[in-house]
Amino acid sequence: MLDAVKIKKYLLTGLKILVAIELLGALAEGLNGSWSRIGFDLVIAGVLYIMWDRIKTGIRDKKKEYRRRMESPVGEIKLWDALVFSLLWTDEIYKGVPRDRNRLIVISYTLIAIGIASTFVEIGTGLMPLIISAALVLAAVNLLAWVVSTERGEKESLQTELKLAHDLQVSHMPKKDPEVDGFDIAGRSFPAKEVGGDHFTYSPEGSSEGLFGVSVFDVSGKGMQAAMSAVFTSGAFASEGFQGGSPAGILTRLNKSIYAHSKRGHFVAFLLAHITVKDRTLCFANAGQTKPLLRSNGSASWLDGAGVSFPLGMVQDSSYQDRSVQLSSGDVLLLMTDGFTEAMNPQQEQFGLERMEQVVASLDARRCTSAEVADTITREVRTHMGSAPQHDDMTLVVVKVL
Repeated sequence: MLDAVKIKKYLLTGLKILVAIELLGALAEGLNGSWSRIGFDLVIAGVLYIMWDRIKTGIRDKKKEYRRRMESPVGEIKLWDALVFSLLWTDEIYKGVPRDRNRLIVISYTLIAIGIASTFVEIGTGLMPLIISAALVLAAVNLLAWVVSTERGEKESLQTELKLAHDLQVSHMPKKDPEVDGFDIAGRSFPAKEVGGDHFTYSPEGSSEGLFGVSVFDVSGKGMQAAMSAVFTSGAFASEGFQGGSPAGILTRLNKSIYAHSKRGHFVAFLLAHITVKDRTLCFANAGQTKPLLRSNGSASWLDGAGVSFPLGMVQDSSYQDRSVQLSSGDVLLLMTDGFTEAMNPQQEQFGLERMEQVVASLDARRCTSAEVADTITREVRTHMGSAPQHDDMTLVVVKVL
């Protein structure tokens, strides 16, 4: 079955054949004493060559620029920009046509081809061949316009769904940072798409015992599916956390729930930390999440967890263990997802664990607030990324001991 890409190749081949026939005909007339036709053809060929040479020159440097111009408001689009864009992005344009719309593109091309051919066929007299040709081309253009408008409507509908999913996901995250005596806390989350699989939350329900909790988790995958999994995990965690217990006990129970409700191959990397306010003791359990990073006495180090570290949902009977660390005034604790450490620049180089250690160790922790620490780290990672797109969700919670 023909598709849009094959039709395009056939049309280009046919165009080349017509050009060759035209040049041969002009040459034949020239040999019979009339060189005006071939002279005109050579002038047109020269103009086309100059145009194409200009286009080829800008392929590497200006290809994205022409696309940006086409995606700008309609009033700013120029005829030359549209022409160059259609030639430079031709393969991407046809590859992007949905499979169920492909047949309409083929029909449109067929109508255009028949319309052009009808101008060379004597159908009636006067302007009738031109009228028939114009009607066929108009029908083809209308079909293409309908395809574009339909795709735009479906895209706007998808954007609305993503907005609703984003609002639902955000509603499960803290609207403001908690106020805990002796601590300064700030959280940040940046999805790679409109919605993502990262999530963080605070657990104030333990405040009556002099505890506060911080959780950071990362659902495998991206986009809508990851966002919905994150919402489910958040709800399941709230239920398990309400029953109380240590971080290890909560994660062990949560693992069973996620294993029972998740598709095989879908996991949740989860870090849960409880901090005792009075004696400043950190107790945490880590299920496959990036290790906590602790800045203390001018140096930064990653804190290893205890026991197994499988992500939630990977092994049904995983039993997690706690690890305790004594915190001191001036310490800064960072809980983050791998979107920060694995952020890549255009050369595909990751930000890395070692560079993160160096950035955190160089901070003036005494003077910086937790929000300033979070913003500084985010800025350093964004600087490293440069023009490279964000390929993974990025979430960070900073806990500073006052």
